[in-house]
Amino acid sequence: MRSRSRLCLAAVLIAGMLPLLHAQDAKKGAKRMAFPTIRPKAASFPRPSRDEVLDISPPGFCWWRAADRGKAQYRVKVMNKAGEVVHESPALDNPVHVPEKVLPAGKYTWIVEALDKDGTVCATREPWGFAIAEGAVEQPWIPAEQILARVPKDHPRLLFPKASLDEVRATLETTRKEAFQALKRTADRCLKMTPPPEPDYDEIENKAERRMAYMRSFAEMRKYHTRGMLHLALMYALTGDKKYGEVSKALLLGAAEWDPEGISSVLARHGDEVGLGLAKAGAQTYDWIYDLLTDEERAKAKKMLIARADQMLRRLERRDWLARPESSHDGRLPGYLIEHAIALAEEPRAKVWMEYAMLTYMTLFPHWAGRDGGWAEGIPYGMAYNTIYLMPFEGLRSATGFDLWQRPFYRKVRYFFLYNISPRGEIMPWGDTEQAAVPPRTGGLRALLQFHALRHNDPVVKAWVDLLERKPGRKASISPLAGIILPDDLEPKPLTDLPNDAAFFGVGWAALHSNLDDPDDDLLVLFKSSPFGGVSHSHADQNSFAIMKGGKALAIPGGERWPTHGSPFHKKYTQQTLAHNAVLVNGEGQINRDAHANGHLTEFVTKPSFGYVCGDAQSAYRKVLTRCRRHVLLVRPSLICVVDDLEAPEPAAIQWLLHTREELELDEAAQTFVSPRQDVAMKVHLITDGGFAYAQTKEWPMDPKEGFPKTRKKPPEKHWHFTATTRETSAKHRIAAVMVVGEKGRLPPCEVRRAGDVVEVRTKCTDGEAFVKIDLSVDKVGADPVLEVRCQLKDGKTEDLSVK
Repeated sequence: MRSRSRLCLAAVLIAGMLPLLHAQDAKKGAKRMAFPTIRPKAASFPRPSRDEVLDISPPGFCWWRAADRGKAQYRVKVMNKAGEVVHESPALDNPVHVPEKVLPAGKYTWIVEALDKDGTVCATREPWGFAIAEGAVEQPWIPAEQILARVPKDHPRLLFPKASLDEVRATLETTRKEAFQALKRTADRCLKMTPPPEPDYDEIENKAERRMAYMRSFAEMRKYHTRGMLHLALMYALTGDKKYGEVSKALLLGAAEWDPEGISSVLARHGDEVGLGLAKAGAQTYDWIYDLLTDEERAKAKKMLIARADQMLRRLERRDWLARPESSHDGRLPGYLIEHAIALAEEPRAKVWMEYAMLTYMTLFPHWAGRDGGWAEGIPYGMAYNTIYLMPFEGLRSATGFDLWQRPFYRKVRYFFLYNISPRGEIMPWGDTEQAAVPPRTGGLRALLQFHALRHNDPVVKAWVDLLERKPGRKASISPLAGIILPDDLEPKPLTDLPNDAAFFGVGWAALHSNLDDPDDDLLVLFKSSPFGGVSHSHADQNSFAIMKGGKALAIPGGERWPTHGSPFHKKYTQQTLAHNAVLVNGEGQINRDAHANGHLTEFVTKPSFGYVCGDAQSAYRKVLTRCRRHVLLVRPSLICVVDDLEAPEPAAIQWLLHTREELELDEAAQTFVSPRQDVAMKVHLITDGGFAYAQTKEWPMDPKEGFPKTRKKPPEKHWHFTATTRETSAKHRIAAVMVVGEKGRLPPCEVRRAGDVVEVRTKCTDGEAFVKIDLSVDKVGADPVLEVRCQLKDGKTEDLSVK
């Protein structure tokens, strides 16, 4: 009895202690869980952003984890203006969510609760407000199985469903004629292809030689898969001509012999591009040549596709993609998963692939996009990735009716390209491959922008597309895969109603044009101060500029990604501030490979006579500068003023940098120089207290072959690199660069004079005279205007601006 009594007493005591123990566990859990206040490395950008006004309903929600993956679940709550909960999600494993119902126009607040394994709330994310605009596009979450239920049973399904093939074929000699002929030319050149052997560069021991062999190999495999196999398959689908389909089939079945977990895996140790090429082309090829495959061949191809789709998903899940979407190559995979899910809609795994991809596209992606349509990684990568998404998105729309083109970013991105590219451009700033010229890429650019013009019924963008030239006087060709998707039946409308300038605050880019609709005459000033910083394919180039006149480059980024991504030359020079038109402090540039070392646009103004933008890059320099603002003014048609307002914690010398294709004509005594380029030129007056010491060189600051001494790749073309170093060291500096651009030897009249701390500039503007005043005083920061401009027009009106 006594022992039983003791047991009962112990049970009572334990029972009494349980609430206390649970409370202590909850406290420990609460301590372990906390929503970050600073963006974790590679993490998403929470959406909707604070106080964002959305033109889509409901928004897709994404946020930062409050604990390691698997240690917490999440619950999203949305409250209306009255504080009532109008939406509550179930417990979620991943930090993304899309409601299944539309939210009406109005103001809302959203929070996220972090839950432990017992469902106890251990942390609550700070409330953020957002609003839904009147007339917002309605696009609630639809379960993946419901989307897949809409997929036609017959093949083909992707882009050109079987039910619409007759209608499409009727346009191959009319509104699709140009793209179809380009497709046929490409397919005809691929008819002699035979399946290539599985690559073996992984057997090379030397790291540098293996890397270069990998580069050569994936370029070669692209010829067979994303060029040959894919174009041949589409040609068969559109014409029914078996000679194309049989070669495509041989290539597909040849690839199916490879080990999906071997060298062609997207998880391969020495590079993923071979696997990414097969992931891009495999599902479409299978779908388009489906009726040419025997049951045995279908089973073989299907086995490969399922393995590769599961592998893609495994890679994304392994990297916690839905929380950390910064990896550039990973961004291709959700689109490929959509195509695999549609092509294999009957497979049980298709639901999983589709759900993951749709969560990505309706919440956190594009990661590199700004809300106003920009692409932070740069023009070449923006072109590449938006072309990659083009086929999955349109395939989804044509097969199921679900239209991702209605997401806000995709309704705006075409204008990012329109403003930040010169159709004649010798360069495409910013980021990796920014040294590349536009004309060789006009086929892909035209296809991409023409598609967006047609999809969104935008005749102005169609007019811009028509300005593209492959060679002088020769209209740009069109890439067939993207170019053939929609019939070209839209009449262009002149660009004259567009403003000449645009700013994309989300990615920190601005473009100022003298004549947007005449690329042969246009003076284009590009400026960047990006919140994304120098990560991925971006560089440490905040507050830098580039200048072209009629596409001819007068101020360029100085480096090149050579001989491969991640080489010493790429990391130690091309990515660095030293390779851009920015400033150094005692020879030191911005912090590289750190997303928090960034910049942002603070102001943008566009008026008929001038465009103006200002960037703040202090965060990019961290402790080296406590103030770093650069003002950029374009007075149309030919005057550019760049004003730097800098402050360091202690006296320092500033290096003002400029890179060019041709040797500069220096006049240090007059503190001027001329940047020539073919038949155009730019004269620069460089002004600061104490003046500058000039230097220029055509030599690289390091050997480009470092780490790759045996590379056979053609060396990067040498450029000219100009450095102006302040003769006086000071904690505060103001620097004015007054630039006038015109025909070589025939620069427009421009009077530049300094009176005390004030630089006065007088020149012609498009419809009158322009007067600019720049204050170089470093003792009145924030008190008096740094820059003032007044344009006195012939009709008696004035346009002016004053900025502090």
